[in-house]
Amino acid sequence: MRIFRVAIILVASVFLLTTHVNTAEANADLSGTWIGTWTSLNAPTYNGAISLYINQNGDSISGKALVGNTKCSPQRTFTGWLSGKYDNFVEFELASVDNPSQPISTMWGAITRARNAISTVYNFDTDSSQCYGDVGTMFISKVQPYSQIQDTQAK
Repeated sequence: MRIFRVAIILVASVFLLTTHVNTAEANADLSGTWIGTWTSLNAPTYNGAISLYINQNGDSISGKALVGNTKCSPQRTFTGWLSGKYDNFVEFELASVDNPSQPISTMWGAITRARNAISTVYNFDTDSSQCYGDVGTMFISKVQPYSQIQDTQAK
């Protein structure tokens, strides 16, 4: 299990190291709205969409997430921290909004140096979770002002 996580992070790291970026981009704030998808590795047809709001304060992050197509606390809170030369690695714990002090899942990931995408692996390692034992991946992108859907027909 740990070897698999390391392999995914190494692949993402190679991508990060080959991406051209200047120092100002590498230190950009992660705060904002993020959207993406998740897929269980235990049951690859079990997947869904995810929406997060991230707050960043230094190398700490926190926020809320809404996860689609899951029985495991679809509304979640999370806390975590950044590490690495450009703060391009992330580790955080997710918890139910009903019980934010009891983590239900741990995630590890790599952030593109342009700070616009995160690739993570997750592990439901708490036996109190309905999804105990599930592992999977998440790919999320930061919503940019130019990438929001604009309704030009409504006017």
